[in-house]
Amino acid sequence: MTVDVGFRPYQYQAKYRIRPLGRAIGLALVGLGLGAASVTLSAQEYRTQQVARQDFDIPAGDLAPALRALASQAGVLLTFTEAQVAGKHTAGVSGSHSPWQALALLLAGSGLAPERLANGAYILRPATNDDSLELRAVEIGASRQARAADLPESYAGGQVARGGRLGMLGNLDIMEAPFSQTSYTSELIENQQAKTIGDVIQNDPSVRLSSPTSGYYQFLQIRGYQLQGNDISINGLYDLAPTLAETPVEFAERVEVLRGPNALLSGMSPGGAVGGAVNIQTKRAGDAPLSRLTLSLDSDSLWKGHVDVGRRFGESRWGVRFNGSQTGGETYIDGQKRQGNNFALALDYRGERTRMALDVMRLDQKIRNGAPFFVNMSGLSKVLSPPDGSTNIMPGADAHHVAETAIFSGEFDLTGNLTAYAKLGYKDYDYDGILGHTVFGMTPDGSGSLMGMEWRQEETAKVAETGLNANFATGPIWHTLVVSSSYTDREVRSAFNRDTSWTTNIYNPQQSLVYPAAPGKPLGGSDNTLRSLALADTLRLVDDRLLVTLGVRRQNVKVESLGSTGVRTAPPYDEHAWTPMTGIVFRLHGGLSIYANYIQGLSQGATVGASYLNAGEVFPPYKTKQLEVGVKLETGGFTNTLGAFQIKRPSTLVDYSTQPSPSLRLNGEQRNRGIEWSVFGEVTPGVRVLGGATYIQGRLTRTQNGLQDGNDAPGVTPFAVNLGGEWDLPAIAGLTLSARLIHSSAQYLDADNKLKVPDWRRVDIGARYATRLGGRPVVLRAGVDNLLDKTYWVGGASIATVGAPRTFGLSATVDF
Repeated sequence: MTVDVGFRPYQYQAKYRIRPLGRAIGLALVGLGLGAASVTLSAQEYRTQQVARQDFDIPAGDLAPALRALASQAGVLLTFTEAQVAGKHTAGVSGSHSPWQALALLLAGSGLAPERLANGAYILRPATNDDSLELRAVEIGASRQARAADLPESYAGGQVARGGRLGMLGNLDIMEAPFSQTSYTSELIENQQAKTIGDVIQNDPSVRLSSPTSGYYQFLQIRGYQLQGNDISINGLYDLAPTLAETPVEFAERVEVLRGPNALLSGMSPGGAVGGAVNIQTKRAGDAPLSRLTLSLDSDSLWKGHVDVGRRFGESRWGVRFNGSQTGGETYIDGQKRQGNNFALALDYRGERTRMALDVMRLDQKIRNGAPFFVNMSGLSKVLSPPDGSTNIMPGADAHHVAETAIFSGEFDLTGNLTAYAKLGYKDYDYDGILGHTVFGMTPDGSGSLMGMEWRQEETAKVAETGLNANFATGPIWHTLVVSSSYTDREVRSAFNRDTSWTTNIYNPQQSLVYPAAPGKPLGGSDNTLRSLALADTLRLVDDRLLVTLGVRRQNVKVESLGSTGVRTAPPYDEHAWTPMTGIVFRLHGGLSIYANYIQGLSQGATVGASYLNAGEVFPPYKTKQLEVGVKLETGGFTNTLGAFQIKRPSTLVDYSTQPSPSLRLNGEQRNRGIEWSVFGEVTPGVRVLGGATYIQGRLTRTQNGLQDGNDAPGVTPFAVNLGGEWDLPAIAGLTLSARLIHSSAQYLDADNKLKVPDWRRVDIGARYATRLGGRPVVLRAGVDNLLDKTYWVGGASIATVGAPRTFGLSATVDF
């Protein structure tokens, strides 16, 4: 189909008349539309602007060419003067809209508004306050359609998304979020052959994996502070991911990384993580039918089969998505074997006023004959050389994880501008096997004592969140008000048997280890209850260029500790804290935003022990405080974010000035200051970049007797780089080459700054080829991580683990 673009001067006006490009694409959810249109639009105007919906895909950039593109895609006559648009920019527009709606969104923040003439043509005129309210009504309609699919669209290049979920604030566009966030897509997960959360975050310079891969744990560090397995949320709910196992990503449509504390957004996490958050958004059935089979092989001989099937029914209102996988074989750790299966079933309903989803998941993983390990080098004068990354420190060690999870979520539009929502989650998790894997009491030749326990743990978690989302105007100010209530009830029971530790050597591990007998029924543990109530309001001012978010949450934490016989050992911890948040975004123009935030993170406080003068005193939840400011620049399909932050985390110190016994005080502090640069998108067609760099100055600012004041905080990586690229070869259609550099600078393991882990870097490469065989789409992928087979320590606070050796991955995907 040809497209004619005409230009003819008429009283200094440029007119662009474009013939229609095709029939408009209708949506099944037309009835959702502009929920808040009644604020400023008559019913007749609303219906007129809802008809003739079609898909638009206009990137951010200069306003003039964007208007030409819109006129071309919509097939309408659009008249404007060059003076009206000179020097103006736009954030772009995508998705299904009427021409008027698309034009209003394209003009957001420009000071201009569209006007439809009687003959169907459009002109531009200066915007008024009423136009701003009309635009908000359009954006509410667009956001409702996005909520039906529950995900922002993919960004240029497909590796990340245009936005992500910010807890109770919902999905926000990257240019309107007062935080630094990256949402990695299922397309990236597939193309990088990622198996776990740990594989996905290798793309993020602000995150460091501080536990072994092919291991039993999922420990991450964001902005220098640790996050553990059950701090990872699924569909915005904590405590549903496996606690002691790596979290798989077969069922993930997005893996969202939020940098910085987030107590107001999502409440306190189970482990009290304060450096950031990781959220998994589960897959939903798309509008197009999907039947996909992937077969893969990883080092050394670990095979996997993965089925992904999706369908929609009943005029696309009902959807079902199934993901199932089976794994078996030998890992890169000498002699270690894995066997397991995962499945996830997602059902969803997209109605005119109601949206619902149900996710049911089960993880069953068995690890046989070995484990990776941690090393505690306290007492040494320097850090030892790392052993080979395939070293098996515990031959004969077994483990079995089973996690069963169910999540229900629903939204209902009570009125055009008021929506009620609810989410319910349940997890049952069992672990049975060896735990510990830590070598301590090290000597310079690599010998030490190996600690391991036969461990049994049972957990149940019940999680809920309910709330209301209202959109309304007060004069020229548009409000998005959210009220949220959350509840978590987590029961943990554990038991263990531990024999005398074994003597081993990290360079030549002992091969004959006799493990203790399995423990009895788990009785000891804890009952944890988290309750919170939160309120947040986002105000849009100055023609939607200034966004201010204010919020506060009241968080209650109750913990009852049980001894090994199941009897409560102390009075329960039952305290609360108020935690505020302020976020500001100022859009200088469509492609440039300045943002700032003040927000806190919460961790459970301490109950002072009997040996102190203030025995029995209960500290309220600790407040970690962040200040951050940054700038986001979007040029076409390419975005850079540059931010600076400071995070202060409190801790307890002993006050020896009190008599007759010392007292415990909450006056210690660690301060992390940093600068982050992140980049993603398509530099030119066929060339994609993803990653960035982070510099963090972690300092111990208040320590015991000031002895370590000013020292580097242990476990914090001062300088980190994760930078990857992809190139679609023009000479060979369907062939893509990729490469990634990961670098971590030297860091200390101890607060005295005597044990320093050397810096390390690694190079990963990959290739994929998309073609058709027998008329069916096929993608062949190959990748090598740690191409040069570097041996290195991955540092943490007080302990280190060895990085994985060179590993390969092969896979073939076919759509039926």
